[in-house]
Amino acid sequence: MVDRSARPLLEVRSLKQHFPVRRGAFGKVVGHVRAVDGISFDLWRGETLGLVGESGCGKSTTARTVLRLLEATAGVVRFDGEDVGAMDDERLRAFRRRAQFVFQDPFGSLNPRLSVGAMLEEVLHVHGLAKTNRRGRAVELLELVGLRSEHVDRYPHEFSGGQRQRLGIARALSVEPDFLVLDEPVSALDVSVQAQVVNLLDDLQQELGLTYLFIAHDLALVEHVSDRVAVMYLGRIVEIADANHIYSEPRHPYTRALLSAVPRPDPINRDDRERIVLEGDVPSPINPPTGCSFHPRCPHFGKDEQCKGEVPILDTTRQGHFTACHHQDAVVGIRG
Repeated sequence: MVDRSARPLLEVRSLKQHFPVRRGAFGKVVGHVRAVDGISFDLWRGETLGLVGESGCGKSTTARTVLRLLEATAGVVRFDGEDVGAMDDERLRAFRRRAQFVFQDPFGSLNPRLSVGAMLEEVLHVHGLAKTNRRGRAVELLELVGLRSEHVDRYPHEFSGGQRQRLGIARALSVEPDFLVLDEPVSALDVSVQAQVVNLLDDLQQELGLTYLFIAHDLALVEHVSDRVAVMYLGRIVEIADANHIYSEPRHPYTRALLSAVPRPDPINRDDRERIVLEGDVPSPINPPTGCSFHPRCPHFGKDEQCKGEVPILDTTRQGHFTACHHQDAVVGIRG
């Protein structure tokens, strides 16, 4: 059970990540890609926050900036009350032990020249862990993620995609972290293997008390694994709420459009809702629209003058369900 009366493990405030666009022989800056444009959220111990949105909306950039793999353009990230951006090298090293990243491509994130045992022992050596029996600890980690002890001498190319992802999880767990960022951890896997990895993550969370930031495109999967869900569009969070609330009563037009695309397995009731097809393309993050960034594609309020001219602020006055939309009450009343 997540205790939200306590201080959040992770606090993100007005986080921005803008990349300069350079042109000409002298690399003159002519603009910025606003990959992440002022997002805020909290994450409590033992919780899973799902982060969803279209490709290019800033999900992975958010994750990398939170872990300070990228230096933030502006904003504050606090981990267990400490400002991550102000950490010196020693404190940052300690933070990176407590916060780990599991990458989308398990094969690309593993060293093909090292055996599995050598890979895990290297991590333990760097962080000064299990000094007396690192090989034994490597075997324990493999068994923790459902692999066998004899796998310790094999190389990454000898494993299947699902097994490689388990190796990536084992490597992340080797430093005994509190927080894992899972960036599309199952998108490259078959459906049956996806279920195995998701069940493994759930078991590990229950056993070790881990906190997850779970990034994915699969909305049905996110609903299953997440306590809360945050929806991103063009570098901003447009809605964040408990998973059951956001799926049963979305308050942002973009969230409604995303959910309308989720397939329903029930052959009787699968056609009883409107399929919302958004027109046009996602605007460029170099030159985003004025006002609400979604208004050029909004099927309900795209011509509204307030939406065109005024940026909606994430409304935190409504208990547990925050939405950045000028017309959220009207959206709730729209059926389909």
